[in-house]
Amino acid sequence: MGRMAHDTLYIYGADALYEHFDTIVATNGAFRYTATVDTVTPLWVLFPNMHREMVFADKGLTTTLQGDTAAVGYIHILGGEQNALLDQFHQLTDTIEDSHRVTQLADSFIRANPYSEVSIHLLREFFVHQPYPNHTKIKTLIASMSGNLQDNNYIRLLRQELNSYKPLGKNNVVSNYNVRDSKGKNVSTSDYKDTYLLIAFWASWDEESRQRQRELIALKEKYKDHNFDILSISLDTDRTAWLQAISEDSVTWRQACDLDGWKTGIVQRMQITHLPTHILLNSSRRIQAIDIYGEDMDKKVGELTKLKEPEKKTKKTPDNIRQFKK
Repeated sequence: MGRMAHDTLYIYGADALYEHFDTIVATNGAFRYTATVDTVTPLWVLFPNMHREMVFADKGLTTTLQGDTAAVGYIHILGGEQNALLDQFHQLTDTIEDSHRVTQLADSFIRANPYSEVSIHLLREFFVHQPYPNHTKIKTLIASMSGNLQDNNYIRLLRQELNSYKPLGKNNVVSNYNVRDSKGKNVSTSDYKDTYLLIAFWASWDEESRQRQRELIALKEKYKDHNFDILSISLDTDRTAWLQAISEDSVTWRQACDLDGWKTGIVQRMQITHLPTHILLNSSRRIQAIDIYGEDMDKKVGELTKLKEPEKKTKKTPDNIRQFKK
């Protein structure tokens, strides 16, 4: 199925049509992978440099990937109408650094290709999986799609979510959800009574969320004696990859993962749409902040825990010296 310069990659489904998660080892820069599917099925290929590419598999279709996984830029995808269209979009946007411009091109591409599965992929990547999704825009783009695409299972579920969506906001109460930790024990927000809790959603395959989690190490140390704690919830589906990332990143607070990816109960009920997502709760489980990082998060936790930065000491001049100077 592909050719590359480096040797280990992962393949997993982008939605419920394909629920496998496979590790592939390339030999002499090439690999072959067979996916058993009955219709057009989107798959993610994750490369060693944490870059991932969408590939559309189909019954009887042979697809070829060409490129160096260590290089900057996209991988050429050959084989089938959907992959050709996606490759066309990559060629159109690969050298554009303005993310707003790329989003505009994705919008135009979706409207110009109402029958293509690529439109669903672009909708998900550029409009749904964003920090602050524009629901009106998403609904408009869905309406521009053909009837066949609107009958797609992902689109049907997305429309249901949009119609029932109640956005998380400040002072909303987070319900008590259960998820299993790295020792197999249930953990929930009720375990953190009288504690300011930061819930951090991440995954081993998402480098930005891993970087944000590593940044929390200093925050956890600073407020460890001030009723502050962190609960990290992973969207991994591979337990080994999840635990390995925890070890590599040297994070020591409680880690949880049901290995269900985006279908994890708490992820769906809290309507998490992107990684990383950080949600800061007060001791009553009310949301105090969403997706703030670095100094902003430090300042907010300090306000909640009433921990003040130490004042700079100024050396006082004795009275007798002041009098002498006069």
